[in-house]
Amino acid sequence: MRKRARPMLWIRYVIYVCGFLLFWEWLRPLDEISDTGNLPIFILFTASCFILSAIRMPWWLRFVLKLAALMIVLQVSVMEENLIAGGWLSFIRTELPANLQLLFTGEFASLTPFFRTLLFLILLWLMSYLLYYWFIVANRIFFFIIMTFLYIGILDTFTPYDGSEAVVRVFLISFFAMGISAFARLYQGGEKKQFPKQLLLWTVPLLVILAVSAAVGYAAPKLPPQWADPVPFIQTMSNSNEEKEGEGGIKKVGYGEDDSRLGGPFEQDNTIAFWASTEASGYWRVDSKDVYTGKGWERSREAEPENFQSGEPVGIDLYTGNVATEAREAVILPSPNQVLDRLVYPYGVQTFFSDPVAAAVDPDFGVVETFNRAQYPEENYTIAFEEPQYNLEDLRNDSGMDDANTHYRYTQLPENLPERVRDLADEITAAGDTRYDKAKAVEQYFNQNGFQYRTQDIPVPEEDQDYVDQFLFESKIGYCDNFSSAMVVLLRAADIPARWVKGFTEGQAASNPNFTTPDGMTTYMVTNANAHSWVEVYFPDTGWVPFEPTQGFTNPAEFVSEEETASETPETEPETPEQEDPEPAPEQPEEQEEAPVQDNQTAASSDFHPLYWIIPSIVVLLLAIILYLTRYRWLTAYYVRKYRKEQSEETFGKAYRYLLRLLSHKGFSRPPSQTLREYAQIIDKEFGNQHMSELTAEYERILYRNEKSAQAWINAVELWENLIKQATS
Repeated sequence: MRKRARPMLWIRYVIYVCGFLLFWEWLRPLDEISDTGNLPIFILFTASCFILSAIRMPWWLRFVLKLAALMIVLQVSVMEENLIAGGWLSFIRTELPANLQLLFTGEFASLTPFFRTLLFLILLWLMSYLLYYWFIVANRIFFFIIMTFLYIGILDTFTPYDGSEAVVRVFLISFFAMGISAFARLYQGGEKKQFPKQLLLWTVPLLVILAVSAAVGYAAPKLPPQWADPVPFIQTMSNSNEEKEGEGGIKKVGYGEDDSRLGGPFEQDNTIAFWASTEASGYWRVDSKDVYTGKGWERSREAEPENFQSGEPVGIDLYTGNVATEAREAVILPSPNQVLDRLVYPYGVQTFFSDPVAAAVDPDFGVVETFNRAQYPEENYTIAFEEPQYNLEDLRNDSGMDDANTHYRYTQLPENLPERVRDLADEITAAGDTRYDKAKAVEQYFNQNGFQYRTQDIPVPEEDQDYVDQFLFESKIGYCDNFSSAMVVLLRAADIPARWVKGFTEGQAASNPNFTTPDGMTTYMVTNANAHSWVEVYFPDTGWVPFEPTQGFTNPAEFVSEEETASETPETEPETPEQEDPEPAPEQPEEQEEAPVQDNQTAASSDFHPLYWIIPSIVVLLLAIILYLTRYRWLTAYYVRKYRKEQSEETFGKAYRYLLRLLSHKGFSRPPSQTLREYAQIIDKEFGNQHMSELTAEYERILYRNEKSAQAWINAVELWENLIKQATS
């Protein structure tokens, strides 16, 4: 059997060589359809992996040799550091973390050449083992042959690669491999015969058939294509789907121009739009629109951008000279695979330094268009801006008169707007004495009346249905476009000038391997999923002030009062108290009382019977266990008495966080990715009331927006105590 198995093994190796030749056909098109360089060295690496997989040796030795071959290819193709000197270790340590982050976020185009080459080599390594298993161990080659034909056919149809010759080569190799495989099965199951003679008698006719087939295939006349080219059909269907998406179908997250018909769900898209390094985080503004049509937003006129030179004042004046500002700077690095034809900017933008990108600005709508961005897709630009700090007292005391044009333009509403929208606006703003109070009342309305933030299963308004009316009174579910449009319409119905603004949120802090963050700045990765819309309200003595009605989002603008320092912001305030632990205060006295008792007992006399110190120790241990198991009961009693007397932001923050800990102890834990508002809705659903949402709103008012009042404190304490009772009952 061993003598007979040896010829069979050699036949399998011949088939394995055919597998390598077939896989070679997978690599040949890379020169034309990708920017893969040094293709011969990758083919050599693949061949070495195939050979090492076939040679009998310990697995660890095979692994070491393949790893050495991989490092040599990396050294020759992409790495400048000397492999022998060991510099590649530090190179890999810096490359891997940044590229893994890009890989997990789906930004494959931003991967560095080193990491892409590494992934490609690992793929070749794995394919060599997989084909070894298919061709030698399992003896199943037909599936890979079919996949090869499909691969060549798809590339030939949808890419510039011409697969005519490749199909012939694949046919010849596959036919030969299948013929030899058939011979192996017949020889293994038949009578014992002379191996070389049988192989020769089988191979010669097989080669003759292949040669004749190839000759006939080349020489025979060929009919023109009998099927229509599928590419134009697919492109037509794609364009048709894009048109349908604009009519209330599924939309894809990202900045778009057409906002005339809003509504419907969207798909998340984490493609990177741009990177931003800035001294002050905030929203990135792009555009504003002033006409609400009942279905979406349009402009009252076409944008008329005027050219400006790099370094010149851009002229987008969003606030007056009464607003305190602080000079800041930001650097925007666009994503190479998503070219925005508009420049993004923060509030208070003064100047763009964007050579060689040519730009023009329409200050009225705040649009900064570019004309040659496609020529410089990776050219970064610097922004000088004055970060505003809005004074709450000034906003409440802003009693200036709107100019007639501004008031008329930004209180426009459709004539057929349902009357119940106007009635709701009057109801919400009735208690407000100032424009700021009324705007805040509308902003907070969506946090207390059953509205939900959601991106899926969003109903599309009917043809005769108003977009905002449907959201306010029927669905009460939606995303930023729903919330922001509803707030603008309600404010306009209350005769307050407001407009709809769009752009991007600040993004996520991350490092960019292709860009060094300037000193004093933080780099943010902004994706299409960060596309956002919000609201700006006009104050005659202040200018345009941003508001954020969307659930789960916090207004990035800085609001200060005369009692606060200019350095306090709504974003940084909650971080400090969250690091404090409310429990050590009551626990520390217990530890101070118990420790001396133990010391006195052990120091009294060494002649005591062991029971004299064992029994007290057990009692103390039991008391400690009981105190720990009942800690939330006595801690609750302690905090209730404490928080009734102390009225301060710090005390309220501790009380709110203690409630979160208590709820988590009762089984209502909050995931890190879940916002407080979303968590509050879950608690309200469990308890059958709106207390948690109302308390969360008070928490944001007192801590985030610095809105203080005695009545607000009384309401917050009452809500907190009710929730504590429900959680501990």
